[in-house]
Amino acid sequence: MTDRSMGRLCKHAGECHVYNGKVKLKQPLFLVKNIYCNNGFRWWQKCAVFEKFSSGLAVDESMLPSEDLRPE
Repeated sequence: MTDRSMGRLCKHAGECHVYNGKVKLKQPLFLVKNIYCNNGFRWWQKCAVFEKFSSGLAVDESMLPSEDLRPE
């Protein structure tokens, strides 16, 4: 299945555990990607994982883009 894209892809997608499906979410992954990963800088800034990567800080592999999302 191909990813559905609504805009530009986050520059950290290649190393992001959420984008690469390494963290299991109750929400469908394609929806999370379309909200945070594929939706341009405005939405990337709302992603906690993006903020950590951009700040050069260590990213915990259990970290989610938002507190509104729930792990499986």
